[in-house]
Amino acid sequence: MLYNILGYFFFYALLGFILAEAATLLTTVYLHRSTTHCSVKFHPRVEFFMQGGLWLTTGINRIEWAAVHRYHHNHTDVDGDPHSPILLGLWAVQLGNLFLYRKAAKRPEVLACAKNIKPTLAEETIFKSPKVGLAVGIGLLYMLVGFRFWPTLIIAGTHTFLYLFFLNNLINGWCHVRGYKNFKNKPAFNNRLIAWITMGEGLHNNHHHKPGNPSLRYKWSEVDLGWIFIRLLCSLKLATLPTSR
Repeated sequence: MLYNILGYFFFYALLGFILAEAATLLTTVYLHRSTTHCSVKFHPRVEFFMQGGLWLTTGINRIEWAAVHRYHHNHTDVDGDPHSPILLGLWAVQLGNLFLYRKAAKRPEVLACAKNIKPTLAEETIFKSPKVGLAVGIGLLYMLVGFRFWPTLIIAGTHTFLYLFFLNNLINGWCHVRGYKNFKNKPAFNNRLIAWITMGEGLHNNHHHKPGNPSLRYKWSEVDLGWIFIRLLCSLKLATLPTSR
């Protein structure tokens, strides 16, 4: 009986993990590399589906996210950094990254960093309300698992915990205090294991060395799954890279 319960829980928790990884992939390739750093451009239809996926799974405001991240690059680990573990402490960022983002997104000087980014028509109409997006996402999940409460709760709960309090936090927290550096004079660190579970984002020292590079890897032993996904879309002519990188 106990094994059946554990098997039931871990099966749906695994589905929650997969959902969190999918949201992390959209975050790195669309929010981070495309919107924030303009290092890749996606076909309008692909962009629409990416916006929809993030609306259903995260409720993130794309422009606010880009503004906070750009401000972080402008003030990395110095006064003004919205989520620096060097200034605030590792666990303050590791556990409270979500709240630090929301706090920073209310500051006019932060939002000014993304003043050149305009919302798409879909964001102004279909994907306008994050609360509606999350409600629709949970509703669709509930339907997909056969209108069952507990599987929905386990999947959604696992996804929420991993995405909001673990995966993204590892990048802004752990990768700013632990790991190795390919570029000694640049902030942040690389961590190969974190890179695997964050679609390449764990190669954070590489990213701070050249933020506009759509690929975050510099060594053959470093894996950037986000870059592999971008290259796949490029081969299908669903994404394009800048002529000079």
